[in-house]
Amino acid sequence: MAVNANREKLAKRIRALAAMTVENGCTEDEAITAARKLAEMLAEHNMSVDEAMMREQPFSEHREQREDAIGERLWKPAEAIAFLTGARYWTSPAGVLASITFFGFDHEVDVAKYMLAICSRAMQDGKRRVERQYALKIPARRRQHVIAYLDGMADTLRRRIRALKPATPTGTGLVVLHGALIDAALKERGTEIEERRTRGSRDFDPSYAAGALAAERVALNQGVTRNTETKGLLA
Repeated sequence: MAVNANREKLAKRIRALAAMTVENGCTEDEAITAARKLAEMLAEHNMSVDEAMMREQPFSEHREQREDAIGERLWKPAEAIAFLTGARYWTSPAGVLASITFFGFDHEVDVAKYMLAICSRAMQDGKRRVERQYALKIPARRRQHVIAYLDGMADTLRRRIRALKPATPTGTGLVVLHGALIDAALKERGTEIEERRTRGSRDFDPSYAAGALAAERVALNQGVTRNTETKGLLA
């Protein structure tokens, strides 16, 4: 489905007609006339009201930076959060301050930001527990346990968040349009998302399993249900 100025103008006209209701102050005759015109335009131009409403939604961006072992692994839950919400995400290049950026419709980025904060807090709490547990170990050994634990948490959070994605509805084309609108907005900004090389997890260390178990107990539903009033939250 092409993303162009003419279709944006059409969507604006459709939204205006859809808003002409008795509840919004129109007379019954005006509302009926608007409804008939709306039906004609939808059929003639092969556009749904859902598409018209989607085209009206604003975009936003959120960037989070962490210069520590957690920041180096937050990309794993961030990837899953982007998959769940429909927002785009990218990470900073290697060798600079670790950062994660989300871009998408306002409500998607809002939820992505909130869910990433849940994961970050959980991983921070877990890191403190492991550091206390191995406080008497030499620093190098203690760091190995911390890294393995955080790898276990990050991998498990990533898996759990991806599993929250509902089945994609068929026959609407809105999912394709959704991605096209975000990609077009990124292109207008001059933003290109590049693939980053990632390292494997330290899953051979016993602390990895402990981190995975801790991640299973993280309450992710509060992040998903925070904006339940927003339509198309998990489009």
